[in-house]
Amino acid sequence: MAQLLFDLRAEMEDGTTYDVVADQRDIAKWEVQDFGTAFADIGSRQHMAYRWLAWSALTRRGLVDLEWPEFDALCVEATDRPEEEADVPADAEDPGRTAPSA
Repeated sequence: MAQLLFDLRAEMEDGTTYDVVADQRDIAKWEVQDFGTAFADIGSRQHMAYRWLAWSALTRRGLVDLEWPEFDALCVEATDRPEEEADVPADAEDPGRTAPSA
């Protein structure tokens, strides 16, 4: 069975960023909110859903201690987490010095 995971990054008003993974627990909580939707319809409210899923996962993991309205007011953006480039050396695109010709 495939796992349902959202790798999210939340950027707060003070510049703090949080990377968190929301999972089925967070999605199930989203679906029963007054403002939530069925998972299949999450795209119709994607921005709100990402913010709420990030908040849910962050509070579930104890990384933030904010109620939803406060988090919503302070969160500038919640997006998919960018793919990490940790395996690519910082100078990967720099050819360096070329060898002298013969």
